[in-house]
Formats: sequence, structure tokens, C-alpha cells
Amino acid sequence: GMGGFGKTTLADAVFHRHSSKFEVCCFLANVRENSEQTNGLHQLRNKLVGEILKQKEVNIDTPSIPPHIQDRLRRTKALIVLDDVNARKQLEDLVGDHDRFCQGSRIIITARDKGLLEQKVDPAKIFSVEGLGPEEALELFHSHAFGNKSPTTDYTELSREVVDYIKGLPLALKV
Repeated sequence: GMGGFGKTTLADAVFHRHSSKFEVCCFLANVRENSEQTNGLHQLRNKLVGEILKQKEVNIDTPSIPPHIQDRLRRTKALIVLDDVNARKQLEDLVGDHDRFCQGSRIIITARDKGLLEQKVDPAKIFSVEGLGPEEALELFHSHAFGNKSPTTDYTELSREVVDYIKGLPLALKV
């Protein structure tokens, strides 16, 4: 879904909650933005491989991952988050096929375009993040605007108008 619905926040929470169950973890934030930099996708892949193999300097300058590195990736149970992916090439370069990583590894991908994920991921494993309902949105707005869950009566109607205008978008409610 569109930006601001909480996809990254949710992925971050899952990442931190389950990271202890894996040998290594890697959270690649802002894949879309970082890929647009010079050699950005190349640097992201090197960072991902380096974190999984626990090596500071990894420089794979070939389109495919060398067999000796691939073998090590397949032996390491990893939790990987790719945040804000917007191109199939990013998925192919960063996670490749299902056999690139050890069995039991988990890859969480956030994307605005569900169709992009459907090309690579079993549709049963794709979750859509929805906006907040009116009461949840009001509660979140109050906690950020007033430091608690309910404003003084002077601001009740204004709060409802703000929440209605924002249509349950969590990021807008926080700002």
C-alpha cells in the first residue's frame, strides 16, 4: 500500500521480536532510495552478504554470487528484511531464488506495489497493511497530540475532524 501505513514499522517490530531465533539478521532499509544511488544495488547486496557471513568487507562484483559464498549463505539461518522494494531487479539481486539461503531463513519484504511481490512470492504469504479504523486512529492521534488517550472536551470535535481528514493513515496521525 501507499507510504505511511506502517509497513516499515510493522516489519521492524517483527524483526526485533524474532531476531533471537536466527543465527544472523539483516534489515536493509529504504531499498528503493538506496538502489537509486550510484552502485546502490551492488552496495546493498554486498552489505546483505557481509552481514549474513559476518564479514566487514565483501565485494562481489559479478552478477551472480560465487559458489563458495553461495554455499556459506545456504548454511546460515537468517532473518532478512528488505524495506521499500520497488523493482523486480532489487528482489532478484538481493534475494535471488528460494534456494539462495538456508532452509528456515525468513525474508520479509515491504513494498507499495503488491503486484511486484506476487511475481516472486506465494500470494498466501502476502499481507496487506490497512489504515487504522476511526477509534484506533483517534487513540493514536490523542497519544501524540495530547500525550494520552483522550483530549480535554475543548478538542474532542477538532480531533475527530483531523482523524476523518487523514483517513486512518498512521504516519500522518503521528506528524
